[in-house]
Parts: sequence; C-alpha cells; structure tokens
Amino acid sequence: MKRRILPVLFLLGIWSTQEVPLSALTLSEYSDKANTLIQSQQWSALESLMRSGIREFPDREWMYATLNQSLRNQKKAEEALLQAREMVERFPNTDRSRATLGYALTAAAGDAYGKGDFESCLKLSTEARDLNDSDSSYVWQGNALRKLGRFEQAAEAQELGLRKYPSNPWLKPNLALTYADWGKELSEKGEHAKAQEKLKRGFELDPRQSYILLRLARSYRDSGDFESAIDYLRKGEKQFPDDQDVRNVMDYTLLLRFRDTQKTASQSEIASMIEDAFLRAKSRKNYKEAEYLIHLIGEGLNVTGNDQRMRSIFQDLEKKFSDPVELWDYYGQKLYTLYRRKGPVPAEVKEEALSYRRKAMKAYQSAHPGRRTYKDVALPLGNRFMVWAQFDSNYMTHTGFAQYCYDFSRVDEGGSYIKPGGEKLNADDYYMFGEPVYAMTDGVVTFVQSDRPDNNHGSYSFDGNSVSIQLEDGNFTFYTHFQQDSIVVKEGQKIKAGQLIGKAGNSGMSSEPHLHVCFYDQNWVSLPYRFKKVRIKDGEREFESNEPFKEGWIVIPK
Repeated sequence: MKRRILPVLFLLGIWSTQEVPLSALTLSEYSDKANTLIQSQQWSALESLMRSGIREFPDREWMYATLNQSLRNQKKAEEALLQAREMVERFPNTDRSRATLGYALTAAAGDAYGKGDFESCLKLSTEARDLNDSDSSYVWQGNALRKLGRFEQAAEAQELGLRKYPSNPWLKPNLALTYADWGKELSEKGEHAKAQEKLKRGFELDPRQSYILLRLARSYRDSGDFESAIDYLRKGEKQFPDDQDVRNVMDYTLLLRFRDTQKTASQSEIASMIEDAFLRAKSRKNYKEAEYLIHLIGEGLNVTGNDQRMRSIFQDLEKKFSDPVELWDYYGQKLYTLYRRKGPVPAEVKEEALSYRRKAMKAYQSAHPGRRTYKDVALPLGNRFMVWAQFDSNYMTHTGFAQYCYDFSRVDEGGSYIKPGGEKLNADDYYMFGEPVYAMTDGVVTFVQSDRPDNNHGSYSFDGNSVSIQLEDGNFTFYTHFQQDSIVVKEGQKIKAGQLIGKAGNSGMSSEPHLHVCFYDQNWVSLPYRFKKVRIKDGEREFESNEPFKEGWIVIPK
C-alpha cells in the first residue's frame, strides 16, 4: 500500500512543494508573466524569468531579446552588448537579433557618453547606425561628435536623423545644443556672422533654451552690433520673464553699448540711456541686481555733468533698495568724479562724497565683524619712498570701500621726489617713474592690464595699468598706475612675495607717478594690513615701526 500512495498524492497535487519542484511554465505563461513584469518595470525579476525560460526553451528568440531589454533597463550596458552579440551569433540575419544588437549598441554608447568616453560612444553609435540606422544612433553619434569638437559632422548626422525621425523627442534638443556649441566656438574665433547663423538655427530648433538666445546676443554684442543684441534680449525678457541671466546679460549689454557710444552720442541720447537704465534699476531689489545699470547711470551722469539728476536718481534708489550700502559708496565716488571732470571740486561736494563713502564702509564693517588684518607684509618698493596717502585719508581713492589703501612715491635722501632739473612736466621727471614694484604676498595673478599710456603735464585718465593677485585665502592684493607695457607677470601665474611685478608709472587716475596698493576681500572691499617693521623718517625724527603708515613719512627699506 505505501508504494501506491506516493503517485496518488502527486497526481492529486497535495505533495509538499518543499520536497518536489514546481512544474515548468509553459511558453504562454512565460509570455504572460514577462508582459506583466515589463508593464510594472520589474527588470531584475524579468532578467531571472528570461534566463530560466532560455534554459527551458533555448530556441525562442524573443526570450533573448526580452532578456536584453531587462539588462539595458538595469543599466547593465556592457553585459547587454555582450549578450546581444551572442544572440546575433545564435540567430544570424534576423530582424529581431539585429534590432536587439542595435538597441544594445546605443545603450552602450549612452553609457560611454555618461562616463566621458566620447571616442567609444562614437564608435558604438556609428556601428549601431550602420547596423539598423535607428533614431537613437543618430542622437548618440551626434552627441559624441559634438563633444569631440567635430561640430560640422555632428550637425550633419543629427540633421539627417531629424529628417528621418521627426518625432524623436531627443534629436531636436541635442541638435540645438550642437549648434549652440558650434556657434560659441565660432564666436570665440571672432567669426561672428557664421556663429550667428548656427545659433539662430539652434534657437529655432529649441526655443525653450534661453542659453542659446544668450549666446546669440553675446555674439552680436561681441561683434559690436549692440542693437541686434538688445533686440534679441528684449525678446528673451518677454519669453523668459523670470530668467535672471537674461536680465543680467541685458543690463551688461546696455552698459557696454553706452561705453561704446558715449564719445559719439549726443547729450540727449546719453540722457535717454540713463533714464532707461533708471527705470530698469527701480524694478530691482538691491544693488547687486542693478549693478550694471547703476554703473551706466553713474558713468552717464559723469558725461552729462548733471549733478542734480545724479542726486535725485540715487536718492530714489536708496529708498528702493533693501541694502543700499554699496550704493552709498558708488554714489560718493561718482559724485566726486562728476565735479572733478569740471575742475576743482567744491569743499562741500567733497565732504558730501566722503561722508557717503565713509558711511558705506562703517556699515559694511559692522555687518562683517572679525575681518582679517594682514601682518608682516613685504614692502612693494626696494628704495626709500614717501607716503603720499594713508588709510582713510581725504583722497577719494583712500576712503569708503578703498579705506585701506596707500599711495607711495620714491624720494631721494633729501626727501625730494623730483629728479635734479625736473620740472614736474613729464612722468620721467620723477624718481618714481620706472621704479621696480614687487609682490607683497604669495598668490596667483588674476588680472593684468598693461597697455594704457602714461600721463604727462599733470593730466590723468581713468583706466590705469594694474595687477590683481589672489591670495591662498581667496582675498586679493591690488597694484595700479604701472608704466605702460612694463608688467612682467601674466594672468594665472603663481608668484612669491618679493617677486618683480613691473615698473611704477603714471597711468590711469594719476597726475604724478606713484604706486597705489590695497588688500581687498572677495567683495572688493579693502582690508587692513601692516608691513614688516621698517625704519621711518618723520621730519627730524627717525624710528622703527610696523604701525599703519602716515602721510609724509619716509620709509627706508632695510
């Protein structure tokens, strides 16, 4: 009897599943279960199911294709490609095996692209395109070519793909990106007409991308066509009303247009630019948002000389802005230079300008307690020199945000800064003209301007030859009024304290040769600093000190 019970129990289906395995699924059941897993995107379970199915039905091609689908969706690109190649060997020359290999190739191309391996991406996508000419093969081939800087080939491939597959959602935006990058490269080469052609095509393909419009506007601006740039940016402001980048580029373009045309524009045209900038500035919350516009207003009013309009505009903006501290400092500078252009500045105007700048610095320091003071700083000059301007002096370039700046000029042992026979008419009448200037700190050169002419006969301009050096802590040192073409360091160069930078001159806002030096924080607000202890001559008195220098002191380097 016991020998008969086992088969009966098995046939009745009540034998324990832990002792006897379940019966295999039928092909129909594999198909139904696979469809269910695909619908629910359970790719790992689908992979297990298909591997089991292939063991039971090794000649069913659809199972290999479905297994490959599961691998691709699990981002197993390399495994999927290997499995697809094996599938083609097992089922050569079938549409399904070729299609599966094509999908695996484009998945692997996308994976290589994501890893930055653009050569592999190009190789895989080209094989996919040759195999079955799929829409994805055009996407990845074009993307790889773009990243490799082969823009013409990239555009050709993606344009062809778009004609063949106009409904593909990725071809248009990726082709637009190709034209955007191509246009950027052409702009950087100065080929602006070609750049604009490519950028227009890019924006036509994907008008949702504000960055393409911005590149187009910049290309027009860089070619000197400010009006076309402004026209595109006005369209951009309507299309992208919340895009801060579009607003900023428009503001900066308006400022550059003003600077480009101020010498030829009429007073009424300049006044119109000022009022347009003022209307835009009133819509901003603070100085930072309106900075380019405020510079246009200040520089424009310096040209027109309308001091009353300057006062009224800046008073309106002072009420409007949530934090007017930077506005106070800028207003003080521009009010002073407006009058300075006309001649001697009245005492009451100078006092007004100084009071605004000092108020700004006081507020800034209150909001930024614990600012660093640099100590034991190396001297920027090797011969004896006189301190022409001290910290927070009554010179406009030594107060406000520029409070901690010095002016130095070389002197002889008798304290004279004029060479024997010199008449203060030419820059080279001064000992300081051509004097070597050395770095006060270690750092990296971040800015160099060296081509501005030196002033003579007591005249001065507004844009001097200068060097900025960034310190390890992110702050800066600044040196200006260098002799034309005398600066020997380059942007990006690492330098050490005591290293030669250039020669002192008389460029920029300088009527007599001297060196202007400052330390600045990352907001370009000056920082206090003290030099190493040196000998000081103050009249008949001589002593050593590392205290802040005073006007009239003669410093004698060791």
